[in-house]
Amino acid sequence: MGFALHVQAFDKTQVNLANEFWGTWSVYNAKTQCTESYQFTKPAQFIYTTKHKQMAGDFAVLRNENAQTLDVLAMKVKTDNKKAGCGGVAVDYTNADVRLSLKWISAKTAELCTDREGKQCTGLYLIKQKQ
Repeated sequence: MGFALHVQAFDKTQVNLANEFWGTWSVYNAKTQCTESYQFTKPAQFIYTTKHKQMAGDFAVLRNENAQTLDVLAMKVKTDNKKAGCGGVAVDYTNADVRLSLKWISAKTAELCTDREGKQCTGLYLIKQKQ
């Protein structure tokens, strides 16, 4: 007799974006041994820092009512110090629109994906830091 295991995704509605998204989140990339930090502040600004790189701008988390469609973290970069980040190459992201889908694992952890269905995920996790 065969058994199929299906891991139930965390219900994104358990994440109250209006109250719980503010604060510091980090992403650790084991491949590059590099930590990225995101500070999300009201009304809707972010500051990104890693190694020598720092960027700032506006952000929003877009939630689709469909339970299977992932939330999207949308960031509009306004300033970039044009220094190298985790990739080791200096890139200017000024005026760039960055969109990452959030596959919630818990209310404080989300895997970063490049599609809205969660089929193309990066293996990198956005993790809320204790305040």
